[in-house]
Amino acid sequence: MSFQYNITPIEIRKIKNVNLRQGTVIDGFPSICLTNTIASQCFVNSLKTELVAVLDSPGFPGLSIIHNAVPTFPARIYANEDLKLSIFVSELNLDQTMHYSISKIILQWAIENECELIISAAGMPVSQENTGVSSAAELKTEKANEVETRVFAAASTTRALERLANAGVPALPNGSVTGIAALLLNEGLWMNFDVIALLVKVLKDVPDFRAAAALSEAISKIIPGASCDIASLLQEAAQIEKNLRKIKTEQTDSDVRIYR
Repeated sequence: MSFQYNITPIEIRKIKNVNLRQGTVIDGFPSICLTNTIASQCFVNSLKTELVAVLDSPGFPGLSIIHNAVPTFPARIYANEDLKLSIFVSELNLDQTMHYSISKIILQWAIENECELIISAAGMPVSQENTGVSSAAELKTEKANEVETRVFAAASTTRALERLANAGVPALPNGSVTGIAALLLNEGLWMNFDVIALLVKVLKDVPDFRAAAALSEAISKIIPGASCDIASLLQEAAQIEKNLRKIKTEQTDSDVRIYR
């Protein structure tokens, strides 16, 4: 028995051709929290990247991101040819029905550009009871000045597992993954394509940018030469996260929104 699914089409509008052969693709679409978007933007800002493509779809909400008086598509692809690295970045608040189409377009980009690895991420919600901290205030104080190792990973192939071992990122022995990262893992398993899903503990009452810093640190270990200015991220991310949350909650409105 087969079922008919309505797959929303997504168009890649290429701005320029780049050589990304044997490279890596970073998924920066928010699926559970804002961690992916913040971490991806950190790499875009820290590395010498250029905008090489934008994404468009009838399934995307009407949204234009204005930066320095210039409009920008809310889903974009940046690249660094020297590192053979491409980065998907998006501020879109997508319904989970779009996750399948997003995972397909990321795989399509990776295969068409002869890339070898996709790195995605998902949040692992952790309740306060599991932290051993008695109050939210104490939790904030304990985590305020550190980026601790709280990232695990799942991989689609033994090759990808070896990458994790070499980078010192612990594999998740048991559990589950949801969202875009899960779809990429499953398709990577089916196609024998290397996919790594980094699983970041998202603590209640602790901002997403703390998890994004831990995620960025793990990605830097996996991809030689890919560095993220974590100090700047932690300094500026409070405002970045505030703006992203405004976009997330207000993008369905028809009014013009001003972010400062």
